[in-house]
Amino acid sequence: MGNRTQSLLFAFILLLCFTAMSCKDESAAFSNLIDVKNSPTNPGDAGLNAFFDLGSWMGFSLSDNDTTTGFSGPYILGLEHGLWLSNNFISLDLVDDNDHSLLTNLKSSEQNYFPGELVNKLNFENIEITSSLFYASDRSVIISSNILNNSDQKVCFSPKWKGEIFSEMGEFVRQDSTLITLLDKNQKIFIKPINDEVAFLEIDSNNYAFSQNSICLTPQEARVFSIEIRYHPDQIGLSKDTKKPNVAVAKADSKKRWGKYLEITRNKSLTYEERLILTKSICTLINNWRSAAGELRHDGLFPSYHYKGFQGFWSWDSWKHAVALVKIDGELAKNQVRAMYDYQNDDGMIADCIFRDTSLEKHNWRDTKPPLSSWAIWEIYKQTQDTTFLNEMYPKLVRYHEWWYAFRDFDKDGLCEYGSTDGSLIAAKWESGMDNAIRFDQCKIVGGSGYSINTESVDLNSYLAKEKEYLSKMAKVLKRAEQTQWEQEFNALSDRIRNDFYDEKSGYFYDIDAESGEFLSSALGPEGWTPLWCGIATKEQADKVVESMMDTTRFNTTVPLPTIDVSHPKFDPQNGYWRGPVWLDQLWFGVDGLHKYGYANEASLLKNKVIHNCEGLSEVGGSIRENYHPLTGEGLNAEHFSWSAAHLILLIQ
Repeated sequence: MGNRTQSLLFAFILLLCFTAMSCKDESAAFSNLIDVKNSPTNPGDAGLNAFFDLGSWMGFSLSDNDTTTGFSGPYILGLEHGLWLSNNFISLDLVDDNDHSLLTNLKSSEQNYFPGELVNKLNFENIEITSSLFYASDRSVIISSNILNNSDQKVCFSPKWKGEIFSEMGEFVRQDSTLITLLDKNQKIFIKPINDEVAFLEIDSNNYAFSQNSICLTPQEARVFSIEIRYHPDQIGLSKDTKKPNVAVAKADSKKRWGKYLEITRNKSLTYEERLILTKSICTLINNWRSAAGELRHDGLFPSYHYKGFQGFWSWDSWKHAVALVKIDGELAKNQVRAMYDYQNDDGMIADCIFRDTSLEKHNWRDTKPPLSSWAIWEIYKQTQDTTFLNEMYPKLVRYHEWWYAFRDFDKDGLCEYGSTDGSLIAAKWESGMDNAIRFDQCKIVGGSGYSINTESVDLNSYLAKEKEYLSKMAKVLKRAEQTQWEQEFNALSDRIRNDFYDEKSGYFYDIDAESGEFLSSALGPEGWTPLWCGIATKEQADKVVESMMDTTRFNTTVPLPTIDVSHPKFDPQNGYWRGPVWLDQLWFGVDGLHKYGYANEASLLKNKVIHNCEGLSEVGGSIRENYHPLTGEGLNAEHFSWSAAHLILLIQ
């Protein structure tokens, strides 16, 4: 065999090995992408890793106990800020005529979280049990257990579902063949075996057992036993829904739905790490999905179920969620937008945040958030071509846009400011979304038709200009006469931003003092590249801004584009919140801005830094964090954070 032939054969063998390893790794990547393991010891246990789906208000976890046939939970988000009901709510035992368990001599166990499903597999001496937990609706969870006789003899047993709840959480009561768990605030959970075999229900204090008729399995024969758990904080339809679900159909529907979610991960041009991060991001978004309940009139996403302060819908977050959601579930994306527009007042303002139970937390009307809903609405239309939705939202969007000029332009010069409804400076800073950003350290509240700060912000006015452009596009689709007016307003405001907010000397965009018009240039932050994302900056202006963005002493850090120039004396990435960490929304605005001005290589460089340098991001089990340390890559603040996941989808897509 010649040297050339040998070389080709060796290369071919290497390629086969690499392909095999890649396939193996890819398969593994779809299990346990995010940590959903917990064994709570009390209702308020701080470990909040759990699996949710279809907007459910109850979540379940893989157990730390590798001998259990069940799952931990449920974690009930409809109680207080979330409470664990049990460490072992439902598990399956197999008992003989003397009520002795056959599940002895455990040989092996394996627990996995797959997108859309928890799976628990245990091998005993004569029995193999594989239990799957998946969601049939926002109020129905099914646990389906396949029991295999893996011995060479007939095995006879009675299946026995059993469980318990923490004593302070309530009690079990019987309603015909259904078990009801009575909780606080008159909430109930319904549990019922799905199989046709007769079930005998026993209740003892905070424990229960469903015993079913004895069966026998021949060697290698298998049977499936299933049980349904029903819960929703509104309780509607739970007790009346007596129809047994078709387990096979429900499971097939779940797999089909998740297959649709994951279509965007199958792009052959994606790397292994990109596919992993995309899948993890989708799982994070769906985990934070909540169905309409209480004061929440449409489905939407929590910023993070993991952090008890984030269990509501925020307007700024919602717009960002929707832009990513439309790539996997168009109806959910629409409802996320509707959920916030449900709270538009007569003046046109939209609340900052809303909650299911206002006895726990009040809706926040002290401020709103930056005007990005037009971006979300337009992106939904582009993906779905749904003119009915566009027609529904357009007049509401116009009212919200006009609200800014009526209540956030105190000097009526056509440039808006952030502010608050109660005159407080803290709420005015919140309205920017960048709560404690250094650029607002010296600002103050001024009068007018509302309460504004004395700062005309470049990001706010850039967003408003971009909104005028979106409104023009929507008006064109809807054949409205005001299309030309919106286009003219976009051009006029864009000229002002290019002329008034750009400093030729430093080559950067800054906020300006509303009274003097002077640049407020004590710090360089993400607001400076907002005109690039909005397509407003001239090419020459963009070139100068990009120099700062790609400067390794300013923004081109280990995880790039932090919330402040790292050379600034107030840079504080560990504790700073908006004074140093990298927020992935602002990073994405920057990277997308680079693309719009032809900086594809620079955009790719920054994207790859995110993929490889954010702690745990491209690893199995790592959580997507609220923000990241720009110098070390350490994940900071809340885990399982929705808008980070949303912008990772946009970044990789």
